[in-house]
Formats: sequence, structure tokens, C-alpha cells
Amino acid sequence: MKKWITPVVYILALYLAFTYRDEIFDWLKTNDSMPLLFVLTTLLALFPILPYKAVIGVLGYTCGTLSGASIAWLGTTTAAVIIYAAAASVYREPGRRFLAKFRYLDSFTSAVERHPFKAIVIARLMPIVPQMAVNVYAGVASIPFWIYTTASGLGKIPAILIYAYLGSSLANNPLQFAIIAAIMMAVSVIGFVAYRMKHRKNSI
Repeated sequence: MKKWITPVVYILALYLAFTYRDEIFDWLKTNDSMPLLFVLTTLLALFPILPYKAVIGVLGYTCGTLSGASIAWLGTTTAAVIIYAAAASVYREPGRRFLAKFRYLDSFTSAVERHPFKAIVIARLMPIVPQMAVNVYAGVASIPFWIYTTASGLGKIPAILIYAYLGSSLANNPLQFAIIAAIMMAVSVIGFVAYRMKHRKNSI
């Protein structure tokens, strides 16, 4: 029964958050209460009704680079731990059975379990990797809690700092914003291609 309650509650909460997403985003742009911003950023990471990169940018614009990045980091790391814990406690066994049906996924999971810290850090550093999928996958794949939490926290820092800085400087430096955004996209694509080529080479 617990396995069904969790997704039902999540879907209902996601629906409500999506319905009031404009009001939530407007409130985020005008509120500067740190505890409330932390709660809201955690909820927005749990229920991704808005692109989290936009949330980080707004925090940077509202609170400044370092304060905005700190709030975003605390919020998204807290949400990542919550999702990981839910996946590990409720769906680990069904998830492992599901992964075992796909030989390439099962072998990939085994590789991740051998080098969990490195795998999580790399996943966090690549913006094109869905972060919610990383949270769930880590819980299902039996990655130790402290390794997952530490690797997630470290891996999230560079991107969060960059997006918070972009948000804080967007109004005054639109050209700089465009240049940095283009560089980030290029680095992400190059990193993803290099990772795929290395993985393909190792599997031969």
C-alpha cells in the first residue's frame, strides 16, 4: 500500500504546485526571507514545476550570487536526499528487479556501485543529466547514503554558482550572460560526448 500512497501524494502535490506556479514564481522574485526561500527552493526541487536553473537565477538576482547560490544549494541538496531516501526505502527491491531485466542497465548499475562517488559527481556536473533521475537511481542502486550526499553536494556547487552569478548580472551584463551560457552549453555537450565515447570504448 505504501508503494502506491507515495506516488499519489507526489502527483497531487505536483498538480497543485503546477496550478499555482506563476504565483510561486512571483513570490520567489519578491521575497527575501532566507528560511522561507530555503523551504520554497526545496519544494521546487522536489516538485519541478519550474526549471531549477531559472530558480537559481532568480535567487541570484534577488539575493546576490553567494547568498542565492547558498540557498539554492541547500534546497536542492535537501530535496535530493529526500528523494534518495524515498527511493531507497520504498522502491529499492522492485527497482533492482526492473533494472535486472535490462542487461545493459544492470551492468551499468554494477559499475556505478563500484565507483559511486565518481559516478555521482560526474552526473551532477553534467547539466544535461536529469537530476531527479540521478536521485531515484542512486537510491535504487544501493549507493551508500553519505557517499551519495557528499558527492551530490560537491557536484552541484559549480553549476549553482554559475547560474546564481548569471542571475545576479543578467540585468547589467546581458552580453556576458549570453557568452557564459553559450560556453556552458558547449562544455556540457563536449563532456557528454567524451563520456559516451569513453563508456563505449570500455564496453568493447
